[in-house]
Amino acid sequence: MGPELVQEQETGLCWQRSGSSKPLSQRAAPAYVAELNRQVWGGRRDWRLPLLPELISLFTREKSALGLYIDPVFDSRQPFCWSDTASPAGGVYGVLFFPGSVQVQYRDQRAFIRAVAGESPNLPGCASSPELIKQGREILYCRGRRRVPSRGEVEDFLQRGGVFSEVSLAAKTQLYFVPTVEFLRALIRLFRHLGVKQVVEIGAAEGFMAAALAELGVPVMATDLEAMPGAPYGVQVHRVSHLEAVAAFQPELAFWCWPPLGSRAPQELLQAPGLKYYLDIGDGGCATGLPNLVPQFRGRYLNTLSRLGYTRLDWGPFRHNRCFLFYNPFNAVS
Repeated sequence: MGPELVQEQETGLCWQRSGSSKPLSQRAAPAYVAELNRQVWGGRRDWRLPLLPELISLFTREKSALGLYIDPVFDSRQPFCWSDTASPAGGVYGVLFFPGSVQVQYRDQRAFIRAVAGESPNLPGCASSPELIKQGREILYCRGRRRVPSRGEVEDFLQRGGVFSEVSLAAKTQLYFVPTVEFLRALIRLFRHLGVKQVVEIGAAEGFMAAALAELGVPVMATDLEAMPGAPYGVQVHRVSHLEAVAAFQPELAFWCWPPLGSRAPQELLQAPGLKYYLDIGDGGCATGLPNLVPQFRGRYLNTLSRLGYTRLDWGPFRHNRCFLFYNPFNAVS
């Protein structure tokens, strides 16, 4: 076996150790694979795009030192790879070895290609059914609007093999964080435990979370720098930046569901005068926010709150919702 090939013992499949040097659209996969076969790359002419079960078979239970759920023998520069399995929702499945998930996206979006060779083994099917996608839509949406599901509804959906990104693709909506009724109640208990009365949500989008909290009797100020006109969920979303929100509304606590990957805004919030607490609801820096935020500012992991909410990356055995409470060092509290 050459240095660029990996033989998978259980399935007998032969894999590229690396793959494409850059992310490509799924539509570019046939040309990429055809070129490998034209070159007789690795001494083989049977290269193809892997099926979803084949790609999932590469998942490891534990992540590597680099944070990938794949054997370190594989190149770490291909964290998100296409499969050749279409979704009933209209997209194609891909596998994220970092941070461990299955995701559905359109064919013209980009991911890496890691080709496989050999006869396809008889692996258990993984793709969703139209019925499962319908169940997911009924859990997450009602008449085209988001709804707050119970934890039991979400767990049943995930245990049946549901994929949140597939449901949002079918509904043609953006979906990042999935709060449950239990999550919202635990969040309110946290507010009361901390004794905070003025709370601001950063990155509130259309105001769904703020509206759900208001329905439970706890109004919060919803803000988003890219807020659109109107209030589809009955809560006004103020179009201000995170620092403008803190200056204008003087909250004791600010929370953010899924801050953008690499954003320095959470760090700036933790240095904003007047703010006592910052609650980060994401996945601890893998696909949201900054990876060094927790060690730098000594974030306190909230186990109960984390277990009650979900992210679009949740799939199978992998759960990614992680909530961290930070104390603003400029407004230290005991």
